[in-house]
Amino acid sequence: MHLPSGRVVALEARERVAPRARERSAPPFSELAALVGRGELAVRDKGQPVDLGSLELRDFHALRAVAMRVGWVAEDPVEVGCRNCDATLRTAPCAALELGPFVDGELDDPELDATLDLSRAHPIPPVSLRGGRSAREARLRPVTVAQAAALHRALRRRRLVVSDRVVAAMGVAALGPERDPRRIADALSRCSDAAWGAIGDLFLRAHYPPRLRSIALCPECGARNDVDAPYEREFEPWAPPAQSNEQSFPDFDAFDAQARELFDRHAGREAERVMLVVDSGVPDCDDGGDPLLGAYLPPGGDPTAPVGVAEITVYYRSFRAMWEEDGPYDWAAELDETIEHELEHHAGWRVGHDPTDDEERAEIARERVRTVGRKAAVRESVGELGADLRGFLARTWPIWVIVAAATLAITVCGR
Repeated sequence: MHLPSGRVVALEARERVAPRARERSAPPFSELAALVGRGELAVRDKGQPVDLGSLELRDFHALRAVAMRVGWVAEDPVEVGCRNCDATLRTAPCAALELGPFVDGELDDPELDATLDLSRAHPIPPVSLRGGRSAREARLRPVTVAQAAALHRALRRRRLVVSDRVVAAMGVAALGPERDPRRIADALSRCSDAAWGAIGDLFLRAHYPPRLRSIALCPECGARNDVDAPYEREFEPWAPPAQSNEQSFPDFDAFDAQARELFDRHAGREAERVMLVVDSGVPDCDDGGDPLLGAYLPPGGDPTAPVGVAEITVYYRSFRAMWEEDGPYDWAAELDETIEHELEHHAGWRVGHDPTDDEERAEIARERVRTVGRKAAVRESVGELGADLRGFLARTWPIWVIVAAATLAITVCGR
């Protein structure tokens, strides 16, 4: 299999490997090493055994995810909240990890396979240094599994004590102008939660490419929820406390009034053929599982049998969620663009071809290929084609038997 660093290794296991759970006294992430140590699993590079301690940490975590995916390392289910309807989802993240890119060597997506640029420093909230100095950036260096061992041992404690060894294991090479591990440890032990959270995020970005995730579809609303795979990591992703904005998102009535004003402006004469619905409930999702800002339904809901008027829906909750998650934005401009976009769907329906819909479906397909891999997507398509063909033959086999018998009879009689 291919690893994030570009290295290619082979995983060889005994015929039956029971899922390995962590021993009570063992440090985090030690299950894979235990399997190798017991001879139940081998990691080889060009036929030669690989010392797990020599692996880059990002490669090790990818191997750990794959080992969970195939059932060699035990994985505890986790509960996450649906980003769309707030339902509680119970999922085993690595069980749904897409293996295609790792198997086929397609770890080349500029976003999904990117890790933190370790050649430069990255901004962080201010950290006070001794001598009245201050650090506003941090630089990390590459870390191997062996070098990270001190951090993993320290994580067994209820409270992480930041020592010079832990700083080295985290790969913090510089904190502003400071490069001495002891002084960096002293500064980090006194820093703000925001600064510590930012450094933890830099660590995660350095050693976990975004591809290490899986998709949990909500059974209630169909929304796609991206879940870290593996879920357990050295640090929790940093989420700064919510800040009160001077602005607040408009209430439903104000949003509704603005939507109708914009609709009347864009629809013109088509307003008689299209109805606007402003929905305050849980938004519908597109075929890729993303909650919609707006949706278009042709007359009668069926393009081939139009009845009544068409319907455009805008989802208040989606607009409000963007405000709460990403901060204030020009919601009226976004609403204007959404209504105009949905009217483009109506214009396409009127002429019998909706290029906007074609492009949306193509984008969903492109995202699917990015996730599962190009070769895996082809295999998936071929499998679906084969399943369709088998289903077709299963339903129509009596007809083909009659056709074959008739053909045989004609051939015999013709002689």
